[in-house]
This record gives sequence, C-alpha cells and structure tokens, in this order.
Amino acid sequence: MDDKKKIRLKGDTSLWALIIIFSLLSLVFVYSSSSRVAVLQHTTTFSIMLKQMGHILLGFGVIYVFHIISLRVYRVGAYFGYVAALVLLLLTIFLGVTRNEGTRWLSLFGFSFQTSEFAKVALVLFVARVLEDNKLETFREFFLRLFLPVTVFILPIIWEGFSTGAILSLTIFIMLLISEVRFRHIAKAAGIVVLIAGLGYGGLVLKRTLSHETDSSITSTSRLETVERRISNFLGFGQAEDEKENDQVMYSKVAIATGGIAGKIPGNGALRHVLPLSNSDYIYSIIVEETGLIGGIFVIGLYFWLLFSVIIIAKKCKKTFAAMLVCGLGILIVTQAMIHILVNVGQLPVTGQTLPMISSGGSSVLAVSAAFGMMLSVSRALQDEQLDAPLVAEADKKQLKVK
Repeated sequence: MDDKKKIRLKGDTSLWALIIIFSLLSLVFVYSSSSRVAVLQHTTTFSIMLKQMGHILLGFGVIYVFHIISLRVYRVGAYFGYVAALVLLLLTIFLGVTRNEGTRWLSLFGFSFQTSEFAKVALVLFVARVLEDNKLETFREFFLRLFLPVTVFILPIIWEGFSTGAILSLTIFIMLLISEVRFRHIAKAAGIVVLIAGLGYGGLVLKRTLSHETDSSITSTSRLETVERRISNFLGFGQAEDEKENDQVMYSKVAIATGGIAGKIPGNGALRHVLPLSNSDYIYSIIVEETGLIGGIFVIGLYFWLLFSVIIIAKKCKKTFAAMLVCGLGILIVTQAMIHILVNVGQLPVTGQTLPMISSGGSSVLAVSAAFGMMLSVSRALQDEQLDAPLVAEADKKQLKVK
C-alpha cells in the first residue's frame, strides 16, 4: 500500500523534470530581463523575481493538488468547468479591467486574473469529455454537441484577445484531427468558420468604404483594429503607427542577432534595458541574447520534449478522455510556446503571447500549472493501472482455480 501511494505522487518523471527546469529558467531570466520593467514600476529586479517565485511556488501547489485528483473527477467536472469559464469570460467583457489596450482581466474579491488563461484549460477538458461521450457520427451531432459550444466559448476570447482565441482554435482543430471524428465533419466546420469570418470582415470593409471612413480601423469595439494593424505592418503595407510595437520588433531582432553562439551570459544582455515587455512577451529574445543559439535551441528542445512525453503518455491511454486531455493540454502549451518564439524572431506579427512557464506572470503560470497537474494525473492513472495489473491477473487465476 505504501509503495502504491509513493507511485501515485510521482506521475511521469519527464513532466516533473520539465516543470523543475522551466521553473529554474523562469527565475533566472525573469530576474535578468526585468531591468526596464523595474524602472517603470519603481521597484527592483529582485522584487520582481521574488514575485515570480511566489507564483511558481503557488503553481507547484496547484500541480500537486491537480495531479492527485482522479480522472473521474475531471470527467464529472468538465461540463461544470465549461459553464463556469464561459460565465467568467462574459463577465470580463462587461466588467473586466483594461490593461495594455485589452480588457482581459477580471477582479474578484481583491484578486485580478486573466480569465482566458484558465478558460483555455477548461475548453480542452470539455472537448475531451465530449469526444469520449459521443461518437458524433452525423454532422448534426457534431455541430450541436461540439462545434456550436466551442464557437460560443471562443468568441468572447477572440473579442479581446485574437491570438489567444486563434491558438485555442488551432489546438481544438488538432485534437479533432487525431480523434476518431470523421474528417468530413471537421472540413465542413472549418469551411463554415472561414466563410463566416470572410463575409463578416468583407462586410465591415465594404461598410467602411461606402461610408468614406478615413480611419484605418474597421471597428472600435474589439481588438480587431489592433489585429488588422499588426498584420498590415508585418506584411509591410501598413502604417507604423504604434512606436512601442515597432520598438519591440526592432529591439527583439537586435537582441537575437547579437546573441551569437554562446551568448553574453545571463545578466549581461544590453537589450533588456530598452526592450518593452522584455520579461514577458519578449523573454525569448533576452534568452537568446544572453545564452546564444545554444540556449535558444535548448529552450525549443524542452517544448519538443514536452510534446514527445505527451505523445508517449497518450499512446498508453486506453480511454479516449485521458488521451484527448493529455494531448490537448500538451498541444496547447507547445503551440503557444512556438508562436511566442516565432514572434520574437520576426516570423509572425506581434501577438502578446507569453512563453509558458518561463515568462513573468501569475495567471499564465497558474493556468499552465493546472494543465501540468492534469497531465500528471493522467500519467499517474496509467501507473496505477500497471501496478494493479499483476494483482488483477492473480485474482483471475484464483477464480479459475476455484471454478
């Protein structure tokens, strides 16, 4: 019995190793990259690092609690989590706190948090449950039980955080591709999304043209204006109106270009003093500047290690819910990390996405910690099955002898 408890607390060793490595990297580079932020906030880099350490320690507590929760509880709570997260997203739209030109934070009982970070985990949990409960053989079933609820959920996220909604949509799309859902259902749903998005955007542009509006934005009630401007600037035919975003892109490229092979050693980077959001949205640039190409490849390798570990765990799962849950959460984290990195190296427009488990931030760290806890819960359940298998086999032998 003691041995069994010991195994239950471990889970997958690769995931635990990644959690520890990510946490250590976060402390080092949040401390190293926070010079500009410390000056703007009238504090010190050490204070910012201590705050991040608090988030990480709280995250470890979340991981511990979530990894000992049975998968049965997650199955039961999937639908409740969906409803609760949707309510919080709607409250954020109407009662949220605006920061960095986006209303993505909600203050409750004196605590402020970014609801979309936790909503992403809740939606992956919901989709995993739906894929297990329903065969979705007809498109009508697929549309009503999965596509419509997912669309209703993602729309409030896209309204104030287009890139977050896009990452979540891509994650759900990949989950569907690797599930047993018929591809023609997925293709039809994708076609509907593209058609509605195209018609909606085209209608807004036509309205602006007919009304002879000179403003470059197509709407002032959501983040769509920002998305349009960023994509236009990235493609080179927009007007560079936002000096802050231009500085981010320019300084980020300079930081990466001057990193060399081995970097300047953590704490010696020059761009951390001038690069906006250097400890969050552009922390990868600082990592490359201070650790060079070697450090940059190492960080990318960590996320691919996570993806590989997730695939191994999913292959061992006998139940759809467990496999889809661990795959969805792993894909969500890795996709966000890759988009953060591509933005930092100048291959995508500015998105405002952090580097999971490394960038500074409370909501992101706690949400990703919850995701890791769930993935560890799946791996722990697999270990329990392996531990119980000999006992079950022995019991079956005894029953055969009795007969």
